[in-house]
Amino acid sequence: MAQYARPDATLDTDTESSGNGWTDQGSGANLHLAIDETSADDGTTYITTTDEGGDEGCLIRLSDVSAPGSTGTYIKYKATTEDQSWGGQPGLKLELLQGTTVKATTTNSSVSTSAWTAYSYTISDVSGISDWTDLRLRITMTTSAGMSDYMRVTQAYLETQDASGGSTATPTALNTYQQMRNN
Repeated sequence: MAQYARPDATLDTDTESSGNGWTDQGSGANLHLAIDETSADDGTTYITTTDEGGDEGCLIRLSDVSAPGSTGTYIKYKATTEDQSWGGQPGLKLELLQGTTVKATTTNSSVSTSAWTAYSYTISDVSGISDWTDLRLRITMTTSAGMSDYMRVTQAYLETQDASGGSTATPTALNTYQQMRNN
């Protein structure tokens, strides 16, 4: 069974302070509400930013999860971009933070320019995360050679196995009961 740490608060809409920052689809500042759905709704709700000549980042708090086992943790997101200046498309960097410390980073330099596309990044080592109730996701559009390009993200979250490590074993008491019943 999996746990999902979904966006539950917007902490900063402009972590890079190099331009306009990020907004939701209606130019609002509640970014977490636009990317927190369990099923991506693509063009209905999303966050967006435009290349103004520098990286554009935002910071989103994630909901609490219990400490999982050592494997099976992923940063998942769905995004699209457009190279409007023909100077090269922008990239998308996602960083998992515990407090202010970066614990995992993925950069996608080939976000689809033709359709909303789902992406997944496997976090190979979660042993450095000590507080699974203090996680944040920094989403950054990295600049390209041109300007006026945009990036849109419709869903972003952390998926991890349950606290028991994902075991599907039947509990001992239930096993004992079933054995007694079969005798």
